[in-house]
Amino acid sequence: MKKTIILLVCMIFSAVIIAQEKPSFIGLSLGPSFPTAGFHSKELPEGGFALTGLDITLEGAWFFKPWIGAGGSACMNLHPVDAGALGSAKLAGNPYMTSLIIRSDPWLSLSLNAGLYFRFPLTEKISFTAKATGGVIYGRTPYQLYKAEYYMIGKNWYEVTSAGDYEASFLAGGGLRYDLNDHIGFSLQGDFTYNVMDFNFITSDGTVRTDEIVMSFVNLGAGIVYKIVRKDY
Repeated sequence: MKKTIILLVCMIFSAVIIAQEKPSFIGLSLGPSFPTAGFHSKELPEGGFALTGLDITLEGAWFFKPWIGAGGSACMNLHPVDAGALGSAKLAGNPYMTSLIIRSDPWLSLSLNAGLYFRFPLTEKISFTAKATGGVIYGRTPYQLYKAEYYMIGKNWYEVTSAGDYEASFLAGGGLRYDLNDHIGFSLQGDFTYNVMDFNFITSDGTVRTDEIVMSFVNLGAGIVYKIVRKDY
């Protein structure tokens, strides 16, 4: 029992010593982005038919305490559209359409977030990191070209132009960081964001139609970190 207590005390003491370093940083990460909820759904009209895409994140934080700091991030996400599933859903909902081929650009989102960043040392080189941030997100729907064929009418090509929307956003996540030396480290992290977007489209009769789409996704990123080391003596 005494050995266990001594071991725990040593671990806590070591963590305190490591934590005296204020781990401010700038980092760049890249990885897959997985759509969730309605954004991934294959059902009309709420479904986004989004597939696994790409996330690029640039972020940095200034730690005013060894374990907590303030920072921000800029993120870009691209999600391809499952054009085959979208075409099938459109065909199922229109009895007069005999065939449909869709060519689609990806979904695009750009976000800026700021908030609190956390770091908890596990060993001398490995730390658990976390963040809770909020900000603004811009979402853009994909431009799409429809090649349709109708019963007794024939072929009819038409396009769906892109629409954009700005909304308040939140992004939270956690991960691990490995410090290679005093200035360079590597990170592995996961983030989640959930955003309700309203996209306005002008219909053929001149009226405006608003589509509500939930853009939510989980990002998994691996990256490199440049540490701005500051120590309290």
